[in-house]
Amino acid sequence: MSKNSINRRDFLSSAAIMGATGALFASCGGSKEPPLVPLTPQSEWSIPTLYEGGVLPDKAKDGIPLRAGVIGCGGRGSGAVQNFLDAGPNLSVVALGDTFPDRLERCRNSLREKYNVTIPDDKCFTGFDNYQKVIDAGVDVVIICTPPAFRPAQFKAAVNAGKHVFMEKPLAVDPVGIRSIIADSRRAVSQGLCVVTGTQRHHQRCYIESYKQIHSGIIGDIVNGNVYWNTSMLWHRTKEKNWTDMEWMLRDWVN
Repeated sequence: MSKNSINRRDFLSSAAIMGATGALFASCGGSKEPPLVPLTPQSEWSIPTLYEGGVLPDKAKDGIPLRAGVIGCGGRGSGAVQNFLDAGPNLSVVALGDTFPDRLERCRNSLREKYNVTIPDDKCFTGFDNYQKVIDAGVDVVIICTPPAFRPAQFKAAVNAGKHVFMEKPLAVDPVGIRSIIADSRRAVSQGLCVVTGTQRHHQRCYIESYKQIHSGIIGDIVNGNVYWNTSMLWHRTKEKNWTDMEWMLRDWVN
């Protein structure tokens, strides 16, 4: 092997140094880079509208009062209802539903302790039909955070009742469910309903700014790409002695 050979780490380090040096010379007028050519016209960029003028976390402008009901009070449901209350003024939670009483009570207690919000007994619903009772409880907005196998039917019921919807991802687990979601989404639009899904990265400022930079042509034409999301296990529920197999599957659905 030649004495002048370098390993991969040395090569990458050298490349990084050269890249930084080139950028320095360019900023000092040492080279003239060609103007950026946008990949697509700016008018065609798909950028969500974010409230400008607030401080993070963003809060919506003042508006009409909105009452929400939560379907699915597990970890994500409990988090989503707090996100809802933090999102702006004139927002309230008036009903909770979950298959399991213990999860409902945990969410109920959290709302009382953190937001001084008390949900009365007659607005707390358990069992498999809890979603319809929440929808019928005088709410304007339905927050759906149940296991995804149930979401298509619950979304359909919400649209049938003329409710605005926030629904966590994934929206379904099979082609039948996805086609149902698509059809009911179109119905929701035709009825003037607002439907938002939990694709939070699409509404995150740093992601949006990166998207705008790429479309401005900063890295040139894109010929290929791979996207990775590396994370640990979300959660795991060990089966307890008093759980049936069905209850275990519902509580541990992500696995």
